[in-house]
Amino acid sequence: MNYFDKTLAVLGSTGSIGTQTLDVARDMGLEVSLLAAHRNAETLAAQIAEFHPKKAICTDLETADRVASLCDLGETTLAYGADALDEALLVAPADLTVQAIAGLAGLRSTLTASRTKTRLCMANKEALICAGELIFANLRASSGELVPVDSEHSAIFQCLAENRGEPTDRAASAKSVKRLILTASGGPFFGKTKAELSAVTPERALAHPTWKMGPKITVDSATLMNKGFEIVEASRLFGVPHEAVDVVVHRQSIIHSMVEYTDNTVIAQLGAPDMRSAIRYSFTYPHRGVSNSAPLDFGKIGALTFDTPDTDDFPLLNAGRAAFDMGGTAPCSLIGADEVAVDAFLRGKLRFDRIADVVLEALAATKPTEVTEESLAAADALARESAAGLVLKYGV
Repeated sequence: MNYFDKTLAVLGSTGSIGTQTLDVARDMGLEVSLLAAHRNAETLAAQIAEFHPKKAICTDLETADRVASLCDLGETTLAYGADALDEALLVAPADLTVQAIAGLAGLRSTLTASRTKTRLCMANKEALICAGELIFANLRASSGELVPVDSEHSAIFQCLAENRGEPTDRAASAKSVKRLILTASGGPFFGKTKAELSAVTPERALAHPTWKMGPKITVDSATLMNKGFEIVEASRLFGVPHEAVDVVVHRQSIIHSMVEYTDNTVIAQLGAPDMRSAIRYSFTYPHRGVSNSAPLDFGKIGALTFDTPDTDDFPLLNAGRAAFDMGGTAPCSLIGADEVAVDAFLRGKLRFDRIADVVLEALAATKPTEVTEESLAAADALARESAAGLVLKYGV
């Protein structure tokens, strides 16, 4: 069904969020004008063959050549590199731009997209965490807008929208808000002690109990670092101090997050654990589309449970707060150090329980500076260097 005539750009189209975005685009009959991917030539070629975008961008020439050999490009212009992606975003902005590039690799294209009059459907939390004010300043200047896709922040956005109607006005949204409550699945190791975590393998860490995600975010979910990032993301998005953002473990992943108001009323957003719901809402807001997915069956769900997170054995939950308090480029340093530590774990070079040691020590060593595009790049590089040295110190 074609709900409206909108063009769509998907950055990170071959990843988990990108492919689910294209599921929604297919259902809604959206015109895909731009696909951007890393090095998954086979998937990108299949997407070009199906959606016929005006432009497709990949990371390097080798991947571009491989894509061209796998499909008939037709009217699609194929290019490669960060400069080509910047040009594609600036010259012909799409009505909807989904930012699904994982990690700090998505920072540059986020800043570029925010300089255009687009609806930035934001699935990349790292760019918001380290450069949120730059992004919002760009959007104000360009008359663009941002709608979160991260399931927890989409939930809060929806709770605020139903109550006030203007969740994109961050200052207005915060006026009657007492607390934002992020739900966490607890990951695959909920209830485990630090001693038990020392034997965790990458295969076990990647077996998330409810969500289908990429490897980096799945490991971050297991360490609770992802939730630590989301605390900062919520503060950036909704204009509340991080002290007003709480986390509760909710194993069923049915309540995606909640807003508590000054009268102690709590409004929650519920739904099946399916990222396509948040993606669809980011396209249709302030309206709601139609979904073909199965509705919630409360009889089968039976019970919704809640627990307090364990910050002793999972100390990375509060790492985002610490970096936010340090200010400046510290959140960027935190992200860079975590990317190095998680990569080392996935390669078998670092024990799971040592990820927190590497990240927290690298954060403690950072010296934050004022946020600019240049200072963020420098902070990231220094944090990665520090974390790499700590991986050697703590590594297997």
